[in-house]
Amino acid sequence: MKNKRITPILRIIVEIAALAIFVVLFLNHKLQMWIILFGASALLSLLFGRFYCSWICPMNTSFKLISLVYGKIGIKRFKTPGFLKNGKIRFILLVLFVASMLITKKMGLKIDMLLYVTVFAVFLTLFFEENFWHRRLCPYGTILSLTSRPSRYRMNIDEAGCISCGKCQKVCPSDSIITLEDKKRRIIKHECLLCGKCADVCPEAVCQFKF
Repeated sequence: MKNKRITPILRIIVEIAALAIFVVLFLNHKLQMWIILFGASALLSLLFGRFYCSWICPMNTSFKLISLVYGKIGIKRFKTPGFLKNGKIRFILLVLFVASMLITKKMGLKIDMLLYVTVFAVFLTLFFEENFWHRRLCPYGTILSLTSRPSRYRMNIDEAGCISCGKCQKVCPSDSIITLEDKKRRIIKHECLLCGKCADVCPEAVCQFKF
């Protein structure tokens, strides 16, 4: 129980620190250096999964604030449009994103693509549920969904102890928890953001970060 209380506090501290670094880099016109932090996180995701998304990403930190406010005042957001649930779309967007970065660099244009992507993501999430961005659009998330596939540490649901209540599935911001034929739940590890929300609401404590 003690570790369960410490983890959310540690996550908040890391999120605030990462957001502060993001702001400092932006104010000093060095936002392109963020790619170093992302690159390091992508490498570590080979072992530890997509911790960047929930612990470091400035977009996700902003999403949490939006969800907190909306939850307090009862605002509901639109779900992911059906025609955008095609899994190929996210990879098409990733190719376009990388191409735009290469083109702007070749043309010598000083454009902070991360800033524009962040602003667009936050604006979009004012109207749509978080999983729309996390699962279908985010170019950084798409990269991490590939690099995190071989990770050995991940959030896991002990299916033997799962009581099929579905609480974990309802709070998952990336829609990475699926329902099996026996109504128990399972986490798609390369889509999981390691936010820990499933563990927070699980009445049986069967959602755990483990090897």
